Amino acid sequence: MPSTKARNILIVSAAGYFSFGLLWSAIGPLLSQFAADNGTSLATIGGIYTAVFLGATLAQIILGPLTDRWGQLRSLTIALLVLALGFIGVSLSHWLPLTFGLAFVAGLGHGMTNLCGNVMIGRLFKDKSVSAVNLLNFIWGIGAFIGPSLVGGALYLWHNGLPALWLSAAIMSGAALVLLFAFFNVPLGVTDQAANAPAPKRIRLTPFLWSMGALLLLYEGTESAMGGWSTTYMQQTTTLGIELAAMVTSGFWLAITAGRAITVALGMRLEARQVLLLSLITAALGTGLFVAGFGNSAVSIAAILLIGLGYGAVYPTTMAMVTTAFPQAPGQAGSVITAMSGVGGMIIPWLQGVVMQQDGIRSGTYLIAAVMASLLVTFALSRRMEKQNVLPGSQTGA
Repeated sequence: MPSTKARNILIVSAAGYFSFGLLWSAIGPLLSQFAADNGTSLATIGGIYTAVFLGATLAQIILGPLTDRWGQLRSLTIALLVLALGFIGVSLSHWLPLTFGLAFVAGLGHGMTNLCGNVMIGRLFKDKSVSAVNLLNFIWGIGAFIGPSLVGGALYLWHNGLPALWLSAAIMSGAALVLLFAFFNVPLGVTDQAANAPAPKRIRLTPFLWSMGALLLLYEGTESAMGGWSTTYMQQTTTLGIELAAMVTSGFWLAITAGRAITVALGMRLEARQVLLLSLITAALGTGLFVAGFGNSAVSIAAILLIGLGYGAVYPTTMAMVTTAFPQAPGQAGSVITAMSGVGGMIIPWLQGVVMQQDGIRSGTYLIAAVMASLLVTFALSRRMEKQNVLPGSQTGA
């Protein structure tokens, strides 16, 4: 594909990912309003995350393997529209079962957007996949940084945070329409490396692929828990009001964005696994500070920012590694690990809410620490499995 067309696709996809981040990060600060609108508790409304990730996981399991034949670009276009419309419905619903049902529908779009955008950009820029995929997610992070602040501003002006979500959905729909009318029929075949071999109907599920999926399961769950509950955490453990607490959540997403910006440059110099190790070490240091600084505003803010900085490159770098390792069927391989990440997104944020409500908010910090420790163990195990990931027509490592 001509470089100009590939660049234009990246620009429009980045606009879609910007609004994706904007919308997703707005959900956490809106949980209290969703709970009030649906006449339920904060812990119960946290089930929105479970519904979204259930939809995302099912979409990735059932539809993900088909995207190699449909085309990631076409699938991304439809996914963005489903995601936007689903969350508009969530914002307007006042009946809890309907709210969860619409969140599930939004999750279908969430899962396919997450999968198709990362796989597509990794394929278009295969020689610089770590940097390109991190760049796409860097743009997502800019949106995620702005989202909570947008909610805070809407609450201050109108005592209603929903306009922030509506704006996000409008931008997302616009990006989808540009993809639909300008690029929908553009063929995105398999990478040149695998052009002479058809995509297999089913890839071999190697231990390396499982280990990458387990790593994303733990990561996605923890990232969503931190992003979703940071506002509540800061409100209940410090003297910050909701507007300032929402700014801390914005800071978390900004730190993730900064981590990805740094990785765009590091990806040119370091191997993917080195980038991933550096990221996890940074997040682990932040987690230790998070536990030690409980109740201290300054230390808690610093810890949340450091965790975000470390988390920045984990998802896109893992996706780039898997796309490289399975060049003939990146959609199938990506669907496996993104589906597993969806399981983490379903379980861990919900568990975080339950733990904080039943055992006290400090217990939530211990849960984050336990998952972080599991992440480090999984990374260590995946190194040995990566060396055994020898597949016809594939590359090991990144």
